[in-house]
Amino acid sequence: MQTTRYQSINTALEVTEIDPLVEKSLVRKLDTRLLPFLSLMYLFSSLDRSSLGNAVLDNFEEDVHITPDQFNTCVTIFYVGFLTFQIPSNILVKRFSAKIWLPLLMVLWGTVATLHATASSYGQLITLRFFLGLFESGFFPGVIYYLTLFYKKSEMATRIALFWGSSVAAHAFAGVLAFGILQLRGRGSLAGWQWLFLIEGIPTILLAFVAWWYLPRSPDQWMFLTSEERLVSLQRLDKDNHMTLGDLDANNKKQAYMALSDWKVWMWMVMFFCGSVPNTSVSNFLPSIVKGMGYSDKLSANLMSAPPYVCAVVVMIAFAYSSDRLGDRAFHAVGGAGLCLLGYILLLAAPSIAYGGVCIAVSGIFIINPIVNAWLTNNIAPDMKKSVATAMAVMANNSAGLVGSNIYRASDAPRYRFGHLVNVVFLCMFILLTLAQRYLLSRANRQKKQKQTEMTEDQQDELVGDQALDYMYRL
Repeated sequence: MQTTRYQSINTALEVTEIDPLVEKSLVRKLDTRLLPFLSLMYLFSSLDRSSLGNAVLDNFEEDVHITPDQFNTCVTIFYVGFLTFQIPSNILVKRFSAKIWLPLLMVLWGTVATLHATASSYGQLITLRFFLGLFESGFFPGVIYYLTLFYKKSEMATRIALFWGSSVAAHAFAGVLAFGILQLRGRGSLAGWQWLFLIEGIPTILLAFVAWWYLPRSPDQWMFLTSEERLVSLQRLDKDNHMTLGDLDANNKKQAYMALSDWKVWMWMVMFFCGSVPNTSVSNFLPSIVKGMGYSDKLSANLMSAPPYVCAVVVMIAFAYSSDRLGDRAFHAVGGAGLCLLGYILLLAAPSIAYGGVCIAVSGIFIINPIVNAWLTNNIAPDMKKSVATAMAVMANNSAGLVGSNIYRASDAPRYRFGHLVNVVFLCMFILLTLAQRYLLSRANRQKKQKQTEMTEDQQDELVGDQALDYMYRL
């Protein structure tokens, strides 16, 4: 390895090769001091996003003077804001640095979340939900980019799964937290849902200021690392470049077009959409679904919405580990969707064990996106094509919220059969598309092997990225 000198570090040390013990110590510090803090920030994002679903069980609609249909519209408008600002935020995070941009987004969405406590009309609420989606939209992709400044590509999948898990845990925590907070109704002349928005929103703003101080701009500027660890942190990423949409220029526009014209990417987009409709619908309406199972006490409905998410965390980690260990994506994604499908069938056909069906359905829901995301990124190259393809998949994922936020209608309570049936249809479509994608990729691999015997080496060298004949698609 070539000698590398980093002028940004105030030291004369040069590192000629990476000491595995130093690298191990570095990664351990990242895993115990950086990743958990970012996960905590994302937990607050998920709390602020899902609090409306818990607030509705505390006479929220009556206090704000909105109808059930208007409530569904307010849930939907969040995803409109989310889609509007996601790509611009992806560009700005690299221009201003994640150290500044992520805490800034957190202050903005925390302020909007807190202001939900002042809502008194449909117009006010729909405006607040739009801006909440707008400011939260850039956080997840911003963190993913930020992690690439610290972790190698070969380390990213596990860290994204752990980071993603904080969102699932937040849903479980939200139910328990709401159970306690909503009992404050009447204190200080405030409704329980007003206390909920205040207690979940204000700490978000405070944590943002801690994040601005705590988060480093880059590894070589982090106070927790020794001089040698700082050098190693940069050297081990020296040839491990990551691109974002902020790197799009005249030289790599062809790669971006390759993503837009690739059938595989569009197939994954449809898969993301189908798999995310159940995810977004349950995330917003699980307390109401649980309430319809006989938990007429509104506080109990919030509390009983927590166990399904606890199950989901355990099952998701187990599936992710198995997927990485066995090197399989398609069948694990189908397994998650199948588990979710079983849960919905129990909800429709066996009301006596409906709560068990919820636990099974939610456990399967959160398996789908992480595995499909890993499947996509494993099969798209070069980097700019991968960046654009990932952005397209994220947009498809978030677009599903426009559907998922409208399928659980108040008129369908208490069993919500229509919403369950819609999710069954999308899950069946997801399973069929996943199996089709696996077959098509397997066929493409066979065609590549056949072409290798027919094309000259010069012709093969003209093929780049995932079109190269020695680039076999992962299944």
